[in-house]
Amino acid sequence: MIIKPKILLFVIFIYSYINLHSQFKYPNYFKYPFINQVENHLKIYGTKSWTQFFKKLDSQYLNGNEKINVMHFGGSHIQADIWSNKMRTNFQNTITYNQSGRGFIFPFRLINSNGSSSVKSSHIGRWKGFRNSVNSHSGPFGLLGARAELVDSFSVINVWNDHSLNSCESFNSLTVFYKDSSNSYDVNVLVDSGNAFSTSRQRESITFSFEKTIDSISIEVKKNKSTVSNFSFFGLLLDNDCKGITYHSIGVNGASVKSYLRGEDFTHQLALIKPDLVILSIGINDAYEENFNEEYFYSSYDSLINKIRSVNPQVAILLTTNNDSYYKREYPNQRALQVQKKMYELAENKDLAVWDMFEVMGGLNSIRDWEKNNLAKKDLIHLTAKGYNLIGDLLFEALMKSYLKHKKKNNFQPIFLYLNLIPR
Repeated sequence: MIIKPKILLFVIFIYSYINLHSQFKYPNYFKYPFINQVENHLKIYGTKSWTQFFKKLDSQYLNGNEKINVMHFGGSHIQADIWSNKMRTNFQNTITYNQSGRGFIFPFRLINSNGSSSVKSSHIGRWKGFRNSVNSHSGPFGLLGARAELVDSFSVINVWNDHSLNSCESFNSLTVFYKDSSNSYDVNVLVDSGNAFSTSRQRESITFSFEKTIDSISIEVKKNKSTVSNFSFFGLLLDNDCKGITYHSIGVNGASVKSYLRGEDFTHQLALIKPDLVILSIGINDAYEENFNEEYFYSSYDSLINKIRSVNPQVAILLTTNNDSYYKREYPNQRALQVQKKMYELAENKDLAVWDMFEVMGGLNSIRDWEKNNLAKKDLIHLTAKGYNLIGDLLFEALMKSYLKHKKKNNFQPIFLYLNLIPR
């Protein structure tokens, strides 16, 4: 029997609709009428970098032959890795070919702080914690914005994946970022005897390449000299040889824009990845500073963007405006409007994109509606897990809308494979 082309296209469309629609569930605007659906899209200024990113994304959707790196920066909204993990999961669930690695992580339990629920850690040995967001905390700082200083002469850090959704959490490459002030420490890994590995040392980092993929690792740090020395740990990079989208979550509680400008090794570590898309969700803590100055905020962001572009001039950059919030639980923080204005200016002047989370949430004082619906916490700043997951779905929908718009504009084929990602 010969199947006519139109019938074949219809069958493929229905199949892809069921397959993808069953995995990405778009936000329920009827349940939350205060959310501004009309505003839920990206405002893109200067399309060159975004065209490149969308072409790479299209190649991955169609052929699975790309390795795409997305980096999401922020403060406490990102450190907990709920919002960013929802984005990661949405990407994984809407791409047939996605086996890429977990990316950058910092085991925050090392410094008695909260972290991702999907990557667990434990340790022996005492460490002292420092964050780029605390002015009294001394550097140096790297890309991840946190560091742990070893107090003892020996420690073991255990890292493992918990409730992994797919094999992207497995890795056969581990890079440890550290600084040893007088070369007095050995850094090694403890793995099964049947898994051979090789090591490669770079500037203030060491990479272990394994013969077989693993989903857990133990890292041993041991002092080998009696000389006075400081050992600082900056985090890990988990990677593998597979194609797909790696979604790096980089957040530090309390971080502002200037916090990330403190990173001495920021550009060096960023260059190891050369991101394709950077999402900057930084600004909520800036807007809570009593001496907040919108011109200083603009210039700081400008400097950070220049640092990112020094690594990859063609990187697509997305700014997300602040969520609506209250100042000291007393009144709406109208500085969110100043942040919003400056982000639009940055986007227009530097060819960036903006996702206006402030307007999507419902605008000024909408955080009250989010709290009433168990989407925001009582501090009227942070969201609940349910709220962060909703934000992740809203942002992903907005990103996919721009992707589909790009496809239609450029007449890419086959468009019908993706129409089901977004409600019409």
